[in-house]
Amino acid sequence: MKNIQKVILALCFLFLSCENEPFESLVEKIDVNSELYDNLKAISEATTENSETVCLTFIYPFNVYIYDNNDKITERRFVNHNHEFIALLEQMEQDSSIGMSYPISGMTDDGNTISINNNLELKEAIEACIEEQIIALCNDTLEEDCVWKITSLSQNTAYDTSLLSFYDDGTGIFYHNGDSFRTTWITLYIDSQLYVNINLEEDTTVSEDWNFNWEATFVDENTILINSMEQIFEIKKICNIENNCDYLEFRECEVDSTQTANFIFEDYITCITSFRPIDTNEDYILSFYETESDAEDRINALSPSGYENITNPQIIFVNIASSEEVMDTIRIVLYASICEEEN
Repeated sequence: MKNIQKVILALCFLFLSCENEPFESLVEKIDVNSELYDNLKAISEATTENSETVCLTFIYPFNVYIYDNNDKITERRFVNHNHEFIALLEQMEQDSSIGMSYPISGMTDDGNTISINNNLELKEAIEACIEEQIIALCNDTLEEDCVWKITSLSQNTAYDTSLLSFYDDGTGIFYHNGDSFRTTWITLYIDSQLYVNINLEEDTTVSEDWNFNWEATFVDENTILINSMEQIFEIKKICNIENNCDYLEFRECEVDSTQTANFIFEDYITCITSFRPIDTNEDYILSFYETESDAEDRINALSPSGYENITNPQIIFVNIASSEEVMDTIRIVLYASICEEEN
């Protein structure tokens, strides 16, 4: 699977295009040095390496003609399966060409058979497949149980301490200066360019800075560059951090599609204290508050045995005290999420 991802990541950097080649009879040439040839080979290899259904699978057999560097047909191959086709593509020398004898057929991932009648249709079918694969890879990457650290590569450095979380239901959380914003997102292609559309639901200055179709470019499997309106950000995936408590985010199942849930703060104390530099030989008291001012004044403390959120997500302020001395005030995030019902 990693090899497939490498193929797709490499294709993220290509502008998919090819020139219509001259053809003889029902045969159209594809130069070995062309992007169409490279993409044809990549799709064939991905189909062979991946045991799962991919977005385009060629239906065999079909004829392939081999041209020399003088554009003369030297051989005709009757290709019976994918391994034969890949072997043929790999053995071709530079400055040579193959000729596809159309029509050929392909199977899409939804089980439909399509007829491909010329190089242009082949290009379009492969391009659509690659775009679909890249979007799927992008979604899988963003949806992993990780957070994304933001670093500005332009003048706006206000978000260099901010974080993003993407969930597999198309929602997420944007964390900025102690506030959290419910976010929706989607990946899409526009004119052969991958985009990540980010939308913060609240009407704030932060949402004005982030609610765009961001052009997305993979640097590697853990890093994506996004840019829009002369703003460029690097978002880097951070995973498997010990005692990170999901960056102090606590998720519970929502009740009856109300975007509210019951949060038992007592259950989070071990996690919170393990994340903080606390001397475990001392006794500490944790208290929870809806506002920062209440936390500073230590008034209107919330019940640690049960609390129903009033926004989703919601910031809660936590005082960590030794005896009567407040050692630290931190923020945690409550998020009521949709959970699947058990059968």
